This record gives sequence, structure tokens and C-alpha cells, in this order.
Amino acid sequence: MNMTALLIDLDGVIYVQEKLIPGAIEAIQFIRQKNIPHRFVTNTTTHSRRQITGRLAQVGITIPHDYLFTAPVAAAQYLKKLVGAKCFFYTNPNIAEEFDGIAQVESEPTHIVIGDVGEGFSYEMMNRAFNMIHGGAEIIALQKNRFWITREGLKLDAGAFIAALEYATGKTATVFGKPAVEFFHQACVSLELPPGDVAMIGDDLRADIEGAAAAGLMTIFVRTGKDKDKPLTGVEKQPGIVLNSIADLPTLLQHTK
Repeated sequence: MNMTALLIDLDGVIYVQEKLIPGAIEAIQFIRQKNIPHRFVTNTTTHSRRQITGRLAQVGITIPHDYLFTAPVAAAQYLKKLVGAKCFFYTNPNIAEEFDGIAQVESEPTHIVIGDVGEGFSYEMMNRAFNMIHGGAEIIALQKNRFWITREGLKLDAGAFIAALEYATGKTATVFGKPAVEFFHQACVSLELPPGDVAMIGDDLRADIEGAAAAGLMTIFVRTGKDKDKPLTGVEKQPGIVLNSIADLPTLLQHTK
């Protein structure tokens, strides 16, 4: 396995519920010392890159702004290329800055952009989105995760609500977060490398591992996040390598050419 570069998930790999995984800082330091090209990738749609890098800096991890690739960034890149796009956003206000320069409207949008709005999901919100889509708007899903881990336990993520809108309207959302193949390909473009030279490190067997494998990347599964206790039997695309945590990455890289 020739890993020229790495894509590294954040939640579940570098930290869990904002608590650093032991050995995560040392693993990142090793990657940098060895000059291994890398990007940090996340489906987070509740915080901007500026907020994420700021919070990581507080715990000792400094990430250059352009080393962080998020689902909102991928969607914004796509929307900026569309002539005449007019968008309605059901997204967290924190990420509004990622969509600067994109036309926003309150009615008759060409696209409706949906991210995780937490308790903001309601019948009224869903029904308004349904009518916009039924009226011709395309669905832009910043991610389609089914659930996520919180201090209070598992909670529904945006994917559950997007699936409901797809069912009700008969339309298929264009997804920009993991496991969308295009997300991984865009991240590889930022590294200026083909997918076959890049390995994805993640904790989510569907979004990280199956998604990256479908995009042609190598895969490394770490047992520290949402799927840490899930058996690998029955997983459609098996991870290429399984590690107990990101702390084991330096040892792996030292023995991998």
C-alpha cells in the first residue's frame, strides 16, 4: 500500500465529543514531520472552518485554513459555478460565511440547501421545504448522516430529514458531504493527487470507509468513534487497514512504503 497522502476525519478520529483522542496530537506532528500531504475532512455543518480551526487551536492542534475541507465548502464551490442559482438555506447560521457571494432568496429558489439545524427541524420547516422542492427547487444536502454521537447519546442527523423530503417529493438530493464520491474527489484535487494515492482515515464505516473506497481511495478504519464496536462482518466494502486509534498511525506509516 503506497499512501502518498492522507484525508483525516475529525469527529471520532481526532476527538470524540470535543475531547481529544490520546495520541492524536502526536500523530499529527508525525505526519507533518514526515511532510506527508494531508487534509482534514468533516461533515460538520454547524460550524465554519474558522470556528473549527479556532476550537482546535485551543487544544493544541493548529490547522491551516486551507487544510480543512468541509461539506459546506464543497457545496459552495459547486453553487458558485451555477449560472443563475438562487438559494434558500436551511442551515446553521454559523456556516453562513462559507456561502458568501451566493444569491439568497426567500421564495422560488432554484436550490434549497439543507444542513444540520438540530432542533430547528420541525413540521413547519419540512413542509415549507417540501413545497419549495415541489415547486421546482433542487435539493442540496450538505451531508446525509443518519445519526451522530452527543453527550446525551445518539441523535438523528440531517440525513433522516433529507430522506423524508426525497420520499415525499420523488427527487434525489445532491449530496456534498461524505459518503458522496464527489466530496472525496474534490478533497483529492486540493492535494493535487489522484484518489489511488490517497488514504482516508475514518471512524464511520459507511460515510468514511465505504464512501472513500467507492471513490477509489485506500481506507483506514479507527475504532474510536461511532462505529467502534460495530463488527466488520457484513460491511460491503471492508477497510484496508484497521487501527485501534489514530495514535497507531505513526507506527503504521513507519512500516508502510
